[in-house]
Amino acid sequence: MKILIIDDEPDIRTYLMAALEDSGYETFAVKENEPATEAIKAYQPDLIILDIMMPKQSGISIYKELRSKPQFSNIPVAIISGMLPGKGFKTEFKKLINDNTISFPEGFIEKPFQLSTLIELVGNLLK
Repeated sequence: MKILIIDDEPDIRTYLMAALEDSGYETFAVKENEPATEAIKAYQPDLIILDIMMPKQSGISIYKELRSKPQFSNIPVAIISGMLPGKGFKTEFKKLINDNTISFPEGFIEKPFQLSTLIELVGNLLK
């Protein structure tokens, strides 16, 4: 299974790639300033892990773009964020998206996260 990681922090990208590869997944990573849609077309991931807070293009705008394009709308997305509280994620995410036609992401991990929690979420989303 292929996982695309979109995060602006090089250390997080490297950490996620190593951990997921150790768990048997094929990984690719892009920075927030690289076109997400081009990477998705090229890699055809089974799952996208997306950071929300990025300086050049927010994860929210990337998520909206993904959900607006039929060819990407069925790819599960796991959001990772240190700014959205775990229990209040849906409420806060809805405010950020500001569009009732866009569905919630399939998964959410609050930073800092336990590696085992992330691996479990990824496994559940790829079943």
